[in-house]
Amino acid sequence: MIHLVREKLNVSGGFIVPEEEDLHYLVKVRRIRDKEKVTFAASGTLFETETELSGKSAAFKIVNKYEDLQNKPKLFAALASADTQAIEESLRNGVEAGADAFFIFRSDYSNTEIKLLEKKLPRLKSIVASAASQSRRTMLPEISFSTKEDLAETDCEHILLHPYSSMNLDGYDCKNKKDKMVWIGAEGGFSEHEIHFFEEKKFAMFSVRTPILRMENAVTFALAYVKNRINCSFAGEKND
Repeated sequence: MIHLVREKLNVSGGFIVPEEEDLHYLVKVRRIRDKEKVTFAASGTLFETETELSGKSAAFKIVNKYEDLQNKPKLFAALASADTQAIEESLRNGVEAGADAFFIFRSDYSNTEIKLLEKKLPRLKSIVASAASQSRRTMLPEISFSTKEDLAETDCEHILLHPYSSMNLDGYDCKNKKDKMVWIGAEGGFSEHEIHFFEEKKFAMFSVRTPILRMENAVTFALAYVKNRINCSFAGEKND
């Protein structure tokens, strides 16, 4: 079944009215058939629709609607700016691992300016939308840019991957309902100055018993692990 996630949807008269680009994708690229089921999602709401073809036009009649109540803690990813390919893969993997939002900041070891990534925001958003649709998410994770100082003040539980921490990620206990922010460094990790900054902010620091991971792989591993802990700890509650 085709599944599309967007920031917002146009709902009119019991039908989903896709944007022209999405309509072209469904009709011309996917060659959708009459009566075929398509699901659309935005902001945690899922619509099940049935296609009604008439000549070259297509309508998508809503047959079911589901509200996804976000009672579990949200999962955020703080990503150090890196080369475009690494950021693109990190976003794609992070969406599939369950991140609800991405915050990109410049770290001491970053090799890419934030301004360059800001210029590529339309493409980055497109990658997130594609990954969200592929993994059947009901919400489209947001992307924003910030500084580590501002992000460190976010009211949530901060979790940092640090290869020399005495605490292993396997010991992470997810019992509180605070939102979680997982911090991932660029190639080379975080500098001593940054580690000292995070220690002063009382971040929870964990190591993993693996070889050194590339940024995009660390994103997948850490976010999926924390997301699984969240889902296991609050198994009886709905979530995306």
